[in-house]
Amino acid sequence: MRFKNAVQATKGLAGAYRPGLQALAPADHKRISCKDTRKLAGSVNLDETLKQAQPNDPRWDYGVGVARGARDRAVWVEVHPASSLHVDEVIKKRRWLRRWLEDKAPAIEAITPRRAEAYLWLASGKVAFPKNSPQSRRLAEAGISHPCEHVDLDQILAD
Repeated sequence: MRFKNAVQATKGLAGAYRPGLQALAPADHKRISCKDTRKLAGSVNLDETLKQAQPNDPRWDYGVGVARGARDRAVWVEVHPASSLHVDEVIKKRRWLRRWLEDKAPAIEAITPRRAEAYLWLASGKVAFPKNSPQSRRLAEAGISHPCEHVDLDQILAD
């Protein structure tokens, strides 16, 4: 299934699909690179789109579609300060995203890999804790990659 079709098939996301990385805020867009932009299957600003319907929920920020042959892949990006103080908050957002995908977005869930690399914590500043820390292990157990200051979608596409 294509990312665009999966987004459009999801109740509550009508009109949220954007080509390329257009759904991302300009500052966040600069933190993500992809040499072959034809591989970008679109994006959605999940946080902004669902803010009114779910104002008190710990919403994840963005979904990005990457083209993988006949079937796209959805990658989820959370832009957040990256200190050990924020680990619990990002884990809560990941749990919310998992429930939302299961309950409200089965078409998008079907194209989302189960690996931690599909759930990216993109630091809004510097990453303030090491990869071998207890906090990083907790993130891995929750299915979230260690925070990074820049996402290279070409690496994700190579997997």
